[in-house]
Amino acid sequence: MSGSPTAYLLWSILACLFFCFLIFHLWNYDRFQCLKWSQSGRQPGTFKRFMSYTYIATLTFLMIFSVGFTFIKFKEGYVIISEGNIYPKPIELFSPSHKKWMLPLLFVFSAAWACEIVTHWEELTFWLFLLHQGPKMRRWFDSWEFRVWLLGTVVAGLGMPLTTLISRHQLDMCQAWIFLVGSSASTATTLLFLYVLVRFPQFIRRVKEDGGEPSIVLRLVMFYQLNFARVLFRFLFSVPLFILALDGVQGNHYINQDVFWPDFLIVMGGIGCFVSSFITLLIFFPRSLTQELGYTTALLPPPMVNKSQLTVPDVSPKHAPLTVVRSASTHPSELSQGEEDMTPEYEHVDPIHITHTHSYDGHPRIRRQAWEQAQNDEAPPADGQYLGAPYMFDRHSRCLVRPHSDGLAIGLHPYVRTFRSPIDICDLEEDDHSPAR
Repeated sequence: MSGSPTAYLLWSILACLFFCFLIFHLWNYDRFQCLKWSQSGRQPGTFKRFMSYTYIATLTFLMIFSVGFTFIKFKEGYVIISEGNIYPKPIELFSPSHKKWMLPLLFVFSAAWACEIVTHWEELTFWLFLLHQGPKMRRWFDSWEFRVWLLGTVVAGLGMPLTTLISRHQLDMCQAWIFLVGSSASTATTLLFLYVLVRFPQFIRRVKEDGGEPSIVLRLVMFYQLNFARVLFRFLFSVPLFILALDGVQGNHYINQDVFWPDFLIVMGGIGCFVSSFITLLIFFPRSLTQELGYTTALLPPPMVNKSQLTVPDVSPKHAPLTVVRSASTHPSELSQGEEDMTPEYEHVDPIHITHTHSYDGHPRIRRQAWEQAQNDEAPPADGQYLGAPYMFDRHSRCLVRPHSDGLAIGLHPYVRTFRSPIDICDLEEDDHSPAR
């Protein structure tokens, strides 16, 4: 296996930058609370922590390998092999002081790739578990998808270190075999993930028809788009390294003896690896700026709507969402116990049983504001105000106010600033023309 020090330098830079972003993201997500082991002793919490630690271990091991390997590569430099061509010095020609560090670094790299495969395999099986949910509720830990993930975890956790151990006598070939086995497993997992991408739009439609909250549906749409991009970058990660490794383990090394192609494939593999890991971070630990800024949406149960005031003609229930204002969560990462049972890893995905009436802090705060929107009844905003909306922006008071002649409050914008306390809500319900706080 070849590869210049400059190509691995890119891996080091990407690994260090991404590790810094990981710390920044987790701090803003929940102040590192997601890294604490579950104190309740419940199995879903333990599984979440295990997957979080596996993902973070992948990035940590990749950073250690990239920085260490790059440092040694630059120290050893290049060598003239034939016809005046300059190539990076092979591992077998390294000095003894540097060569003794290569096998530990390769073990670290194999452990990183094993954790990467475990993470990818868990994502695949978990999304299959959600897609295969039927009318009868299934538990993740009793499903066949979980048993398949458990089997794949054991194979990956033992297979990658054993590959390094078996081929340790020739370090150049050892690196080639690690690339070959790891890229083969990653490519196969990514190919299977295409099935999830094909089925996912139908899954989102089913959640909407079952009455899923808008925040749940929006998050599923975001997951679908992120997964689509992540699959592309995973192919960019695994396919170039597979080509490079396949050329390294067979007799004639057409690609590895070239000056351009080894560096190009290594650079492409590094970019695909860290970009896909970045997208995984957004899926594993999704931040909600809407909730962090104090905005939220909810669904008003049908019994609480005053139907005598509704004058919009004949609207299907699934096309007429009812929204209310409720207090924002203390932090976007807080979950109810039911959500944790249903989703061992992805925070706000519950396609079957979704609660509608309570805020995330456990206290229902519901305002008597409802809206219905008829099919194909879209109107462009005029003068900074949504047509038919009960609130508009007052430039003098710099807040949302309700006009005197609004009639029925239909068309309420889904992102309305939440109220500070229940007292404000009571005051506003007594005086419909009070400005929003």
